[in-house]
Amino acid sequence: MRVSLWIAVVAPLLLSAQSAVREVKSEVDGSAKYVQLTCNGKGQGAEQNEVKLPYAQTFYAKPGAHLYLSAQKTVVVRDTIFGRERVADGSGTVHVLIRVTGSVLQEAESSAPYGVATASGIVPD
Repeated sequence: MRVSLWIAVVAPLLLSAQSAVREVKSEVDGSAKYVQLTCNGKGQGAEQNEVKLPYAQTFYAKPGAHLYLSAQKTVVVRDTIFGRERVADGSGTVHVLIRVTGSVLQEAESSAPYGVATASGIVPD
């Protein structure tokens, strides 16, 4: 009796809650080696990190959620046993892409020195 009550009452609520979210994939690639990445959409505030390309992240968001992905080419200098070494010089191209359930929401590209590529949008119903 308890099991059938659970299936009849609780299971439909769980299924409807799961169907209300969408898979979001943020992708950054290009010939640049490193970028300063700013993104949001995972339910927290904006995150900012230095990342090596290519970069991808998958998460789930509800319809109506605002998505933002921005990547700026950057200079990266590392200390090595031989001294300071320039790993990235802010050149090349950078391409950002936001996909929602496999479909492209928005994408952008920059080839300018230290250029920024930004994509944003709202998770559709």
